[in-house]
Amino acid sequence: MELLNHLVITLPMLICLGWALFFLIRCATRNGEARVTQILLIFYCITTILYIDHWLYFSGVPSFAGEWSYKVVNLCVYPVYYAYLRALTRAKRTYEVPLLLLPALVVAVLDPIDYFARICFAAQVVWVWYRGYRLLKQTVRRLDNTYSDDRSRLLHPMHILLQLFGVTAAVSMVLNIIGREFFTNGLSVSIPAVVMTVLLYGLGYVAAHTTLPQETITLEEAQAQETTIEETDALISRIATVLREQKLYASPDITIQDLAAAVHSNRTYVSQCINRRTGLSFSQYIARYRVENAQQILRENNHITDHDAIVKAMTLSGFSSDQTFYRVFKEITGETPLQYRHKYLQ
Repeated sequence: MELLNHLVITLPMLICLGWALFFLIRCATRNGEARVTQILLIFYCITTILYIDHWLYFSGVPSFAGEWSYKVVNLCVYPVYYAYLRALTRAKRTYEVPLLLLPALVVAVLDPIDYFARICFAAQVVWVWYRGYRLLKQTVRRLDNTYSDDRSRLLHPMHILLQLFGVTAAVSMVLNIIGREFFTNGLSVSIPAVVMTVLLYGLGYVAAHTTLPQETITLEEAQAQETTIEETDALISRIATVLREQKLYASPDITIQDLAAAVHSNRTYVSQCINRRTGLSFSQYIARYRVENAQQILRENNHITDHDAIVKAMTLSGFSSDQTFYRVFKEITGETPLQYRHKYLQ
């Protein structure tokens, strides 16, 4: 039993080391977005050091740096994770991350009383969770206002991980306040070790498979412009005409830039007018035209099988997958494509 507990304690360290090597290879082979990969490498190097400290402590092996190393590295984990979120979402560079890392510098140089590090850690966790959630929410809005194929769903795993981080962070804050010297028996150490192993592996897996498209509306471009009601209505009318006449929505990968070019305007103005006039994002707005077109095809093609009619409605309306088609169709109409077709062909 003691051997099993000892092996479990090493798991977070081994997982972090594995992902650190993975992102190191990515950096060397220039695979992936450079800045994002570099920050992930730093993150997993830091967590590897943190869990080496844990492993040495709970194994009863003296550490060269002792509690000093543990406190300093612990205060770096969440700020670097937040730096990763900012790099992934291409947020504008600010002094936010350096300020979050300031407590680690203070502890490294001055080594104040333990409660200073614990209070700073709790403040970091709350700040990173709150700001990270807002950052992801802003990015989802930008993606929905740029693309028509629901690319904001790429960030759904990040939302889940951030929520898990929130729960884990709450536990971490409590454990940090209590102090790791409180945990003396194998079971009390093994449970948080298993939880952190799963979380750290999940974070690495999602990070390794999550990339965002290059062309997004930046925060600066998304700033509101002053327009009159008449100007907004005129542009919306022109957009509706172009969409119906040219059937731009039938292209699965149409972007706000494509629509703006078709109506001889700029993408920020077009996005702003759609948001203000309809209350919808660009992707939601295009989805309504696609569903409207799909409904027409489902009603008119009564001489072909249900399956063929649904496939035709999906492909000619610009949906990139049957999963997206069924989900969006039901969200807008309250019915599945098959239910809708049967209702109108009775």
